[in-house]
Amino acid sequence: MTRDHYVSEHQRYAKRLAELEERSRQAHQQRQQPNKKHISKRLPRLRHHHYRKNSERVFKLVLVFGLVLLLMAYIISPLSKLSSVKVVGNKELTATNVEDAVKVYPGRFIWGVYLNRGKLCRQARVTQPRIASAKIRVTGLQSMTVTVRENPLLGTARLGKQVYAVLADGHLQVTTMDSTGIDYRQFNGHRADLQLVARQIGKLKPAIRSGISAIVYQPTKQMPNRIVLYMRDGNTVLANKNTVGTKMAYYPGIAANMKQNGVVDLQVGAFSYDYGAKDK
Repeated sequence: MTRDHYVSEHQRYAKRLAELEERSRQAHQQRQQPNKKHISKRLPRLRHHHYRKNSERVFKLVLVFGLVLLLMAYIISPLSKLSSVKVVGNKELTATNVEDAVKVYPGRFIWGVYLNRGKLCRQARVTQPRIASAKIRVTGLQSMTVTVRENPLLGTARLGKQVYAVLADGHLQVTTMDSTGIDYRQFNGHRADLQLVARQIGKLKPAIRSGISAIVYQPTKQMPNRIVLYMRDGNTVLANKNTVGTKMAYYPGIAANMKQNGVVDLQVGAFSYDYGAKDK
């Protein structure tokens, strides 16, 4: 093979190789071109979608912060202060007594009261023992209702130089008021016995309780737990300090069968006799 023939074959091979590379390049460009067109078509939609999502996020954040700011503005504004307080359930206590004890009154911030309502009610029972329980409810944007259950006042007792209001749960509250209700006598030096008797009398129905004028602590050797009840209807009741709250429930029936005033003995059994009777 001559040199000229070898050079000619090499040139044809190189030309053929160049043609194949060019075809391969064009085919590759054709394959890539649709993808670019496809992406270019989707790009505006993607941008719009991202813009909408970002707008929604911004709107939600603005709304949340706006509501928080409005709430904070309301809490510290005069609109969140109490303008009216209604007290229900009180009979012996005045509405002012209850408001002072619970510390709920016009001018206080309503949410400060609401968030501390449990503590305020507990403190009220300590500062004002005549409140047995209290409940605070929000009834409007600027109004609240305080519902109380009273610890009935039974009467008064003098222990030493101090006068105490005697309550139905046995609590003794220092007082300067005149004697009302039951007058508890001769309990000086017997504070625990007075409280026990008060709790027993507190069990009675108001109708029976209101018929008692005075209770005297009068133990004897034979009856160390005796107390004497002087009734407003003229009868006298002998009772046991530990059971008087139960046995006095029989008093109305016994008194109704008595022909004249006398003594009702509830210390052991339950019987009565006239004041003039010799057999006692």
